Amino acid sequence: MAGAEDEPSGESNQPLISSSVPDVRSSTSLPRSFSYGSDNELEAGRSSGNSLLGSRMNSRESLLGSRRDSMYGSRYGFGNAYIQVDDLGVYLSSVAVTLLTGVMAIIGIILFTLVVTLAVMLGKCQKKPVSNSCASFSLNAETNNLQGYLLPQECEGFVAGYVGSGQYYSDFAVAVEAARTYLNAIQANEDGKDLIVLDIDETSLSNMPYYIAHHYGVERWNEETWNEWVNNASAPPLDAMVSLYRDLRAQNWSFAFITGRPESQTEKTKQNLLDAGYSDWGPLIFRSPEEETVSAVNYKSKYRKMLEKDGYRIRSCLGDQWSDCSGGHAGERVFKLPNPMYYIY
Repeated sequence: MAGAEDEPSGESNQPLISSSVPDVRSSTSLPRSFSYGSDNELEAGRSSGNSLLGSRMNSRESLLGSRRDSMYGSRYGFGNAYIQVDDLGVYLSSVAVTLLTGVMAIIGIILFTLVVTLAVMLGKCQKKPVSNSCASFSLNAETNNLQGYLLPQECEGFVAGYVGSGQYYSDFAVAVEAARTYLNAIQANEDGKDLIVLDIDETSLSNMPYYIAHHYGVERWNEETWNEWVNNASAPPLDAMVSLYRDLRAQNWSFAFITGRPESQTEKTKQNLLDAGYSDWGPLIFRSPEEETVSAVNYKSKYRKMLEKDGYRIRSCLGDQWSDCSGGHAGERVFKLPNPMYYIY
């Protein structure tokens, strides 16, 4: 019995730990479905994690970019739809360029209009006083308030316009017609002693081509150029005077010419008068060398007095200068013809 108790059986030979301590691998092994899930679930988890991480990174990049743009805009004061700023510089958008071009064009048009308007207004302001002063000068010269004058340089254009427009010739014709009306009312005697006294220059002949070439009297009279002109015998007629002359000659009126030209120009002057349409005149009087320094008033009035002593009845005197008919012995009526260029006393 004792031997039986000392020798264990086959079951008693197994280690005690196998019956009393569970298998560690067995006890720590959990079902896969509980610890990690299935393979599909694991893959889905990984994808979800990557997506979340990418979303967070994109949000961070967007935030950083927004902050950087905000810093550029704050630093340079730009960052709108019209002005773009980057690391290379500042750029205008096409919209901004279009707007800027339009604004500049409008400003340019406005400035151009203002400049033109101001120029026209200033031109009128400058020209008007000159024109008015020259018109006043001409009026006072014709009425003999101004004596011994030289045409002001600034009035050359005024005289050029007066002559070139035809107004000078119109005024001349009106004065001649006034003389015609007066003389037609007088019956000339058959003895041929009813006399009309005429000047020559700017009364019977026109020296306008000469004065146009010499600035309408602005230049001082030059004896050399004047004598050259007279000796050409090419002064054109003043048509209104030629017409009056012929009509009155047909009515038995006589004419005398008293001119300030010197005796040395007698033949050239006769030729010029004939070519201009004058003929069959009476006395033709020129200055002698001794009379060159005598005033026009004294010189001409002396010869009118001599004509009266010779039996002529002077009924009228016509001339472009007041000195042509001043000093007496000029008849009942004197007719002053226009001359905007020079004055002789």
